[in-house]
Amino acid sequence: MSSADLVLILRYRKAVTYGHHVLLAALEEHPTDTRYEVVFAESAAATVEAIKAAHGAGKVLVLWSFYSPDAAALAEELAAIKEQAPGAVHVAGGVHATAEPVRTLDAGWDIAAVGEGESTLLNLVDQAGDPTGIQGLVYRDEQGTLHRTGKAHREPLGTYRAFPVTYKRMNPIEITRGCVYACAY
Repeated sequence: MSSADLVLILRYRKAVTYGHHVLLAALEEHPTDTRYEVVFAESAAATVEAIKAAHGAGKVLVLWSFYSPDAAALAEELAAIKEQAPGAVHVAGGVHATAEPVRTLDAGWDIAAVGEGESTLLNLVDQAGDPTGIQGLVYRDEQGTLHRTGKAHREPLGTYRAFPVTYKRMNPIEITRGCVYACAY
């Protein structure tokens, strides 16, 4: 059992590790009163075990990032994980969640993070996983009402390192992020 207020489980897949690294780099530089723990889950089975191990801790957020071609397969994985280990809140980020947030929710995720994720994650951690009032999210409340909280606050590219020192996960050097022409997918 963890003594953390919040457990962040990263559904850590080789195809999308760099986005997780950027979020963790921002988080390790961010002062917060929330006690949190980070777990890297490199498979569906590891994700289930991490959720079960966090039982009794505070809120559990499973952070996902994926591209649209992976969405259907990961929705199936998500359904199996939720069946085996209920109780966690599953947050989807990345290109697909940004382009199709309602479809992402319809596929089973609890929250879709839209746009740049650094400020969104930092606010989620500060609020111990409560999405209320945090910009950059789309979610449904207990009554099923859809909430769109607007665009996430976007920091200049150099605000945070591209990799977290604490977790020793390295990224290539970023010179730009996303499409400079504001393309939509």
